Amino acid sequence: MTKVFFYHDVEDRLQAACDLIVKSFVQGKTFTILVSDPEREKFVDRMLWVRPQLSFLPHCRADAENAPETPVLLTPDTELPHLHTERLLNLNDSVPESFVRFQNLIEIVSQSETDRVNARQRSRVYKEQGCEIRFVDMRPSE
Repeated sequence: MTKVFFYHDVEDRLQAACDLIVKSFVQGKTFTILVSDPEREKFVDRMLWVRPQLSFLPHCRADAENAPETPVLLTPDTELPHLHTERLLNLNDSVPESFVRFQNLIEIVSQSETDRVNARQRSRVYKEQGCEIRFVDMRPSE
């Protein structure tokens, strides 16, 4: 069964997503990033070109020819057959289709009330599906 991780109370959702991807890549993990909004996709794509600083994190769109060999894939569609199924990072505001084919599903929740409400709705769906859910508080310690 899919394990769902909610990283919540981040200041900037997309920045936090990129930081998490970089950290996981260093650990040898693969990622599929679900992102349907073209502006969000462009932002994440740009960030992965420059993070870690003065470096490049190998990534491409899931429909690219070299996708099967690339550790980080960007896609608007979780149904593609060759996606990495170790980790799905959901940057959409709705529950991903076919999320149960992934070992881990990662949700990043900002401090915005709209983002929190959407996350609560997704959390209820995951719980109803029998997923194990973990919450990680990302507020900076004082």
